[in-house]
Amino acid sequence: MYKKKSYPKTLFNYLIKLHLTHLITVFVIFFIIIFFVDLIELFRRSGNKIGLANKENSIFFELVFMTILKAPNMMEKIFPLTILIGSIITFVKWRQNNYFVIVRSIGISMWKILIPICLNVFVLGLLSIIILNPISSIFNKKYDVLENKFFGHKKLNEFSLNTKGLWIMKKDRDKNFIINAKNVNKNKNILNQVLVFKSDHQNRFESKINAKQGIIIKNALKLKDGIVFSRNNIPKKFNDLILIENYNFDNFKILSEKPRNLDIFSLFQYIKLMKISGINISNHLAYLLKVLCQPILMISMVLISASLILRNHERKFPVSISSITLIIGFIIYFVADLILALGSMEKINPFLAGIGPTMISFFSGCFLVSSFDEIRKNEKKK
Repeated sequence: MYKKKSYPKTLFNYLIKLHLTHLITVFVIFFIIIFFVDLIELFRRSGNKIGLANKENSIFFELVFMTILKAPNMMEKIFPLTILIGSIITFVKWRQNNYFVIVRSIGISMWKILIPICLNVFVLGLLSIIILNPISSIFNKKYDVLENKFFGHKKLNEFSLNTKGLWIMKKDRDKNFIINAKNVNKNKNILNQVLVFKSDHQNRFESKINAKQGIIIKNALKLKDGIVFSRNNIPKKFNDLILIENYNFDNFKILSEKPRNLDIFSLFQYIKLMKISGINISNHLAYLLKVLCQPILMISMVLISASLILRNHERKFPVSISSITLIIGFIIYFVADLILALGSMEKINPFLAGIGPTMISFFSGCFLVSSFDEIRKNEKKK
């Protein structure tokens, strides 16, 4: 016989395994459905694309590969909904099989019942951030390359910023330049730690230039304090060198890397680089905070589903309360994306856009669980 308020470890281990089993089942079902929906969508796009419609046999494996590349990002997105639906099924079975009645009858509060499950869900969320997120970012980049190859019409961007700094593609007369700078100032007229690769009109390498600084002045790029490495000549140092003349640099727009293409560790450094370069960081900051808050959002799904489902006293499947719980969960999930979009457009503070929906969901779940225990205490007093 269990002591009052002690943990029935065997029962709790079983309940945790039951919860994990339902999570895995729901996750696999979601994954299979979304995988085939994405694959069908890619085939539809390929069918509408001139030149691809007649290559169905050769492009089939490429489209399947693209769908596989998209899978880790898709897995990240469906995790909260998986937790929600898996938790609803678990708690309904708890009620139907009287597991919840057993643990409550020996004086265990709902908080103590949910803590082991919340810890498991939190660990799953951390694994998603530490393992799945970096894999997803790598696969997203590869997917974008293939998507552009098969469906896009994009030209190479003249100005782009990635984790290696600012990249500029320029053509001046019959020369091509690839310019890399560690960062650019907020006025976008001074480049620091500049590396230049120069080639002729046939893209044959001519020289490499290292310079401490590049100044954009009077529609020209002027390099200062550097050295030129030529294909046919010995290295030469210089104090000033006009690299590109008669080119309009005014008000150029820098294309930033998509936040989903960077893991959270690289994204944090990238945001600092964007800030130094005077680029709007709202979208990237909100996305970073949303990813970091994902484990808390997953716990919120457990708290909300448990507090609503376990209030029901019916032995049969509670269709109405399960539907309400699902609706609440879906509202939280989609409102979070809407607020994230508003944050990226600076309609809402990006910090609030990143953590706001998660914190509201978490505190709502905590309130519902605490109020449930409070009601039970009052019933016992009466």
